[in-house]
Amino acid sequence: MAQDNEAVEEVETQEVVGESTAIEVQDPATLPEERPKWADVDHTQLYVWVADAGNDRIQKFDGNGRFLFEFGKPAGTRPPYRPGLFKGPFGVAVDKEGNIWVADTGCHRIQKFDPEGDFILEFGGEGYGQSKFYWPEAICVEPMGTVLVADTHNHCLKRYDEDGEFLLGFGFAGNFDGFMKFPTGLATDAEGNIYVADRDNQRVQIFNEEGQFLTKFGEYGFEEGRFNFPSDLTVRTDGTLLVAEKSQNRLQQFDRDGNFIASFCEYGKRDGQFNCPMAIAEDPYGFVFVVDTLNNRIQKFDPEMNFVSKWGTIGREEKQFQNPSGIWLSWEPDWEPKDE
Repeated sequence: MAQDNEAVEEVETQEVVGESTAIEVQDPATLPEERPKWADVDHTQLYVWVADAGNDRIQKFDGNGRFLFEFGKPAGTRPPYRPGLFKGPFGVAVDKEGNIWVADTGCHRIQKFDPEGDFILEFGGEGYGQSKFYWPEAICVEPMGTVLVADTHNHCLKRYDEDGEFLLGFGFAGNFDGFMKFPTGLATDAEGNIYVADRDNQRVQIFNEEGQFLTKFGEYGFEEGRFNFPSDLTVRTDGTLLVAEKSQNRLQQFDRDGNFIASFCEYGKRDGQFNCPMAIAEDPYGFVFVVDTLNNRIQKFDPEMNFVSKWGTIGREEKQFQNPSGIWLSWEPDWEPKDE
């Protein structure tokens, strides 16, 4: 019996060894390729809002570049400017109710519209102070629902409630910490921190939600990690920052401490090249949309910064642009990925 048991054990051992060997020598090329989670994202439920500055209008597209609708007409060359009309709008944002906020730059005011593009209210006018602006170029809706405006030529930021009532202002002209020189780009994170493209100071500044200075990074230069007029920025889904440089025709990625990670793109007209990228936004899946201003188009990149698609040419028809300058993304309820 002892011999029989030993024989059985020997056979079982040989079978196991043989099975193990078969798995080990399997050709890796026959294994199914793992697809990234974002590979099958339905971008028909994503909406891309573009401030078409040279055409004095706002255009709306889906995430694949399909034209949906537009609103806005020229306001003329001199005040008083009629409500609902634009003069070189540089910035656009959409709140959780679907209302559209526009930095009507040339009219020195902010305008609010309903989801269909019908006028609701306006505030501002040329000047300095809580209720005045001088060439405001950027606007964003903060996580708590308030609206933050880059009052670009007054070198400060201002916060307003949903009715356009002033809440907070911070920043002065200069290059000290917390001071600014033509702020042109705004972004926020989930904690409410505020990121500013401090264009003519060639840096990015970070503030808390109360407008208190936290940190900064950047200096003038053409090398990686330096800036040549940063025009806009976005906080990526992984927590890093992506900064658009209009005069260097590139995007640079940094961690939140300002450490350089990577650089993307170069000057040109081909796919993935830029001529004055003025604005940038990222969707919840990590796709990046860039306003390629002097090429009069929008470019779309996947989360790994590979070129995906583009749309737009110079002109005044649907899906055409004249120096587009601002971008905002919104989406259908429940479209964004759920936290795991």
